[in-house]
Amino acid sequence: MVSFKSYFFQASIVLVLLFMIMTPSLARLHVQVSSGEINDICSKTFNPSYCVELLKSTPKTATADLKGLAKIILDLARSNATKTLDHIHSLIPKTTDHRLKESYQACSEHYDNAIGDLDKAESDFKQGDYFGMNIQASGALDEAGDCHDENEGLPADPSLRKGNQDLEYICEIILVVANLLKGSN
Repeated sequence: MVSFKSYFFQASIVLVLLFMIMTPSLARLHVQVSSGEINDICSKTFNPSYCVELLKSTPKTATADLKGLAKIILDLARSNATKTLDHIHSLIPKTTDHRLKESYQACSEHYDNAIGDLDKAESDFKQGDYFGMNIQASGALDEAGDCHDENEGLPADPSLRKGNQDLEYICEIILVVANLLKGSN
């Protein structure tokens, strides 16, 4: 009986060690993201200083693990897109320039699409489909870029340009985090 218990104990330890060796990144998902890791994530974006400032100024980031950080960034992207869309809707009736009004209407469609992409990205995230999350965030980034292109050469409201740029930067962070999550599967 003693030898069976000893054998069972040793086999259990071996299985636990194998599990830990084979899935080290799984444990990483539940560890708080450090300041150094935030800097590493941000270094992979087009505007690292914006990324670091955004993440460090968001209170929940200080205690988030990688999945928590993904949720925070998805929420920030949706909030940005929603505020920008609301702003576009406020600009349309005030605009007398026909070309500018058309560009704002096109931007409204782009932002509707971006919000839909972000909703799908969050759904993919919840299902553990980080590749899908990446694709959808890329779509939202493209929609912000398309809105920017619609206003090129027109006297568009500067806050719209800022909204486009911010959404692009936030989506870039989502792309980096989604890639890290993909690598942890």
